[in-house]
Amino acid sequence: MAVTKHLRDPPPLDDLATVIERSLLSNFATASASVVQCPDLREAPFNLAGSGLSGNARIGDVGGQQHLFPQPVLDAKYSVLSLAKDMEMSPTRGFILGAGAAPFQDIGQNAELAPNLSWKANDSASDFTDKSSLSLENGTRVIKINQENSPKCEKLPSTNSALMINLFGSDGETGPVLKVSARTRTGEENFTNCIRNGLRDTYGESSPVSLGGAFLLKSGSAKFHVMPDFPPEDQLPFRDRQQLEKEWLSYHVFEAPVVCLNVMHSADPEGLGLRMEHTHCFETGGNRKGGHYHYDIQDGCGDVEYEAYFNVAGVVYRIDRPGV
Repeated sequence: MAVTKHLRDPPPLDDLATVIERSLLSNFATASASVVQCPDLREAPFNLAGSGLSGNARIGDVGGQQHLFPQPVLDAKYSVLSLAKDMEMSPTRGFILGAGAAPFQDIGQNAELAPNLSWKANDSASDFTDKSSLSLENGTRVIKINQENSPKCEKLPSTNSALMINLFGSDGETGPVLKVSARTRTGEENFTNCIRNGLRDTYGESSPVSLGGAFLLKSGSAKFHVMPDFPPEDQLPFRDRQQLEKEWLSYHVFEAPVVCLNVMHSADPEGLGLRMEHTHCFETGGNRKGGHYHYDIQDGCGDVEYEAYFNVAGVVYRIDRPGV
């Protein structure tokens, strides 16, 4: 697969915190952003596979929506460990999270994927090709529509993906990160787009900022979609975006708490066809909540509240970019 590497020159975290807080206060009743030492994300309430977001932070944008629309490209199959190698991550230690499409080749159907994987090398590890040389902690979730047309969220033993996936990778260290909180949405933008648009408006289209991390929907409710299985061959290709979004996707509203894994970019000046924002979510104590995050439901569903931890990436890798 073709891999291109694109360096970033991100502003200091303190500067980003100021920008993010200002942007959120234009859209939420209360908000704050500061630089803190990352808590151990392996602990509640996040219960992730890695402890932190620091150490050689990087982002991989793999495949793309063109692998789904207008017709699924069934040859677009990926190994997350191989993608970590493409992102020049170390087999010695690492942590990767994000949002993508589930490995239909492993589970027998199309679905949402919330990748959440960490590793440490055994003495013999030299690369990612031999899983037996790595100690893996796989907290990846797959969220699918079952035969009863209901969502189901469960852990996925596979380390594969398909079609498209957006990944934030690091050494998994608990260094300085952005802690971001917001409560009671008063504007139109959702939590992640408010952050992303604030960064774009401040730094412009020519100075991209790329972030990744995790946030918790602490209270309130939010809307999610879940991709069902691929339509039958006689119903493909999709007629248009409206059919895909309004007739095919399955929409649900879930109450907090929900853990959300995010990758975002403020701009795409190189014209890489980046997915500008991608968030997939899951509950850690059940088997139903999860999917692709859209926005919180403020009216009549309780006061929404978010708590997030993000870090900035120093490099972006564009991997297996689809044709036009």
